[in-house]
Amino acid sequence: MLALVFLVLSAFVAVQTKPSQETFRPFYIARVEGSVSASTPVPAASSDRQNRGVVGWFTRNILDPLSGGVRVPQHTITDYYFFQIASLNDGSGQYLGAFQSWWVISELQTVTPGSAPGGGQGVQGGQGYEAQAEAFKQTASQAKLKRDYLGAAKAYTDAAKLYEKGATTINIFDAASAYEDAFKSYNMSKRLERAARLFKSNERGGTRAAKLYSQLGDLVKPTDPKRAIELYREASELYKVEGDGRNLQATVRQAELLCQTSQFAGAFALYQDTIIPETSRSELLQFTTRDHVVNATLAHLGATNGDWIVFEGDLQTFGDICGDFKGSMASNALQRLARAEREHDPVMFQEACQELDRSKSGGIPDWQVQLLLSEKTRLEGAELL
Repeated sequence: MLALVFLVLSAFVAVQTKPSQETFRPFYIARVEGSVSASTPVPAASSDRQNRGVVGWFTRNILDPLSGGVRVPQHTITDYYFFQIASLNDGSGQYLGAFQSWWVISELQTVTPGSAPGGGQGVQGGQGYEAQAEAFKQTASQAKLKRDYLGAAKAYTDAAKLYEKGATTINIFDAASAYEDAFKSYNMSKRLERAARLFKSNERGGTRAAKLYSQLGDLVKPTDPKRAIELYREASELYKVEGDGRNLQATVRQAELLCQTSQFAGAFALYQDTIIPETSRSELLQFTTRDHVVNATLAHLGATNGDWIVFEGDLQTFGDICGDFKGSMASNALQRLARAEREHDPVMFQEACQELDRSKSGGIPDWQVQLLLSEKTRLEGAELL
């Protein structure tokens, strides 16, 4: 009973003494000023005290009012009824407000003179952030040696956030690299996407950004194919800008996913305009063109809702482009499919489907099976009529 009374009284006191949101700003300013004054070295000579007093008065009464004093970062305060939580939007600090006071929950320490590792003189501004970031990277390396991969990923992420604060081109590049290391440590896809965006914003990072977007596409493809399509498209465009031949590989993956998600018109455009022309001109990739032609003709069949006249026209057009396709087992099977549709022969259609399946190692993909099955069903329905 006493415990219940104590709990009720504590809750009542917490509600009544919860600090207002307006008190966070002066708390933060006082904390920063206290931290700066504590870290400022005090000269041993007593004759300097008067000079320091003059300088301190000048700073407090002239410079601070002109510059606005200590700037409080953008933050969000959440009211939990019994207490409040203030979080800095850049993730560098979190504070608890309760019982008429504010306390630090977590906070990134800013490097100041005299606080650098090893007792040396620290540096301010962007260099201070760089020093902290390097320390986090060392922590990450030690964590990896201990096989603490989650800890390593978090340390790399902290380093990346600090590099971003530096805001220079080199800092942004370092931030992207740190996010990439975080992903490699613990498969954190959000960190990898952040790394890709940062590399993309850097004039020297286009190829690395493209590589990461392609890697992200591979990761999300099983669960979110539509998102993967956008990632492959981004990778292809970046590779193309950089003059990197890997843009074709990304485009092929994009086209295959478009077919799998029944976006046949978009897939056919990629096959017709990019994939088939480029592979047919490459001595190293000519052997793949036949498979792309099969994909293109069937994708166009799906895009036209079963227009077999267009289908036969595609076979003729692509046969002229790709000499290896003419007379191949796949070409013969597709020709038989068209003939079976003209003659309304479901049995021939099924045999042609089986021949097409045998023409490809491992069989034709599921999207082609479903497309041809729907065409066979429609053909059988017409035969019954």
